[in-house]
Amino acid sequence: METRKATAADAPAIARAEDEIFPDAWSERDICDTICSEGAMCYCAVTEGELLGYIIGRTVMPEGEIYRIAVLPKYRKRGIGYRLLDYCVKSERGKGLECLFLEVRSKNAPAIALYRAYGFTECGIRRGYYKNPDDDAILMLKANKQDLVN
Repeated sequence: METRKATAADAPAIARAEDEIFPDAWSERDICDTICSEGAMCYCAVTEGELLGYIIGRTVMPEGEIYRIAVLPKYRKRGIGYRLLDYCVKSERGKGLECLFLEVRSKNAPAIALYRAYGFTECGIRRGYYKNPDDDAILMLKANKQDLVN
């Protein structure tokens, strides 16, 4: 498995994965625009040219926010999400990242477990934030430069 910075060439595969994974999938155009934008924090895991998972986010140093993190269903429970998150954090920490935010559906126990295992802590809740299905968003934070060393 190779973990690397995502490029515009990865947008079609990420868009197909979005359609498979999320009810509110991002379009290929939105993905490409984000990957190509200033402050993009976008990484993917691939093997033999096949996408396994990805992270899409943005930084405004010294802060970052993860918008999407996903592993395709057939590749889950192999540590790919953790490795992607670790690669992203270590890459961005070298550019000055000091804290990282994300939000997650309150009923997404596997994702919450991943974030906690990586050292994120809950810092808030947004009631009724998600639709299709309705759910609250848990806000999570991995703060201060030392925490980002993991």
